[in-house]
Amino acid sequence: MRLKYKITMISILTIISFLIIVEVGYINFMKESEQTMAMINVDQGLSINYLNGNKFKTYEDTYQIDFSITNSENTEQYYSIKLLDVIASDDVNYKLISKDKIIDDYTDKISQKSIKNQLKINGNETQNFSLIFYNPQKNLLEVELKVAKDIVDNSLKSWLLKNNSLSDNDGLVESSTPDGSLYYFKGNVNNNYVSFGNKLWRIVRINTDGTVTIVLDDILEEETPFFENNENESTLFVDSTIYQVLNNWYNINLKEYDSYIASAKYCTDDNAQIEDNGVIYYLPEQRIFQDITPIVTCPGTSSISKIALLTADDVLLGGSYLNKESITRDWWTMTLNKKETINYYITANNNGLNKDQAENSRHGIRPVITLIKKLNSKGNGTIDNPYTLSSM
Repeated sequence: MRLKYKITMISILTIISFLIIVEVGYINFMKESEQTMAMINVDQGLSINYLNGNKFKTYEDTYQIDFSITNSENTEQYYSIKLLDVIASDDVNYKLISKDKIIDDYTDKISQKSIKNQLKINGNETQNFSLIFYNPQKNLLEVELKVAKDIVDNSLKSWLLKNNSLSDNDGLVESSTPDGSLYYFKGNVNNNYVSFGNKLWRIVRINTDGTVTIVLDDILEEETPFFENNENESTLFVDSTIYQVLNNWYNINLKEYDSYIASAKYCTDDNAQIEDNGVIYYLPEQRIFQDITPIVTCPGTSSISKIALLTADDVLLGGSYLNKESITRDWWTMTLNKKETINYYITANNNGLNKDQAENSRHGIRPVITLIKKLNSKGNGTIDNPYTLSSM
């Protein structure tokens, strides 16, 4: 009887163990199925077929996603390819291969960014791609792929995204912010010129709302203090002497183009921290001169204006295209770095950034404005054929 009982219990335990193994295997199978299951999204006439899914999690050294885009309309359309929610180590990179030879093989380090913008697909055409990820250390790699339709028009933003491949070095760089993607020019670039108001400008960035910020490709003749008399110890840009000078220049040179220029937010990073010795340092002192980690967001006060200056972060992010041999004087940025009895600001020149510039010292001015998004554009952005603008 006891032997029979033991046999029965062993049989029951064996069955239970088998069921557990089956259940675990099924769960893993379902997870794998969810990860690799084909899916189709339709986006305003574009059908995006993710042949083995658009999300995956892997520890493999190589992983490939295949997808296709079909344009069911008769007219050409444009789309972008993005990576979202990326979890990856620094040495992971990818290669985008177009099986239809629409683009060349494209290899880059992985990040949460756009791979390609403004890719064209003709009417009633299908394009096929493979996206291959290389993960040499076999660390966790988790990515979501998103293909979405781009709205293409003759606006300056569309022209810039269409005519520039995204880069992490010289060129147009994408940066993710809580409000969406922002794009800025960096380094040795020669295709970000704009002719506007009978003057030559350089494009600084495409803002998240589609407006475009530009800086004069020269310096004004006059030198001015940031604050001539600052009895209230204000750090607000709109209270400053230089704001009055810029407004006067705007009214003389740009007032007739006022409808093309946005009232935009410009950053004064006036958050301060007090050191042990009692000297008040503003946050940019650490960020700009010690950590050298410029940012595209504004942690301090913003002023709404039609005209302003670059920040020290803008100068660091932009780099060499802001340099010009004919500009031999320092020029003001909007960025504070230290406060003692007066405020001290950061200036820029062809050799970089200089700090501890007293607010009542005199330096040059490079005006900055932001163009509204509803402007038609033509040209290719070179100095010989700069972008020119007209109303839509």
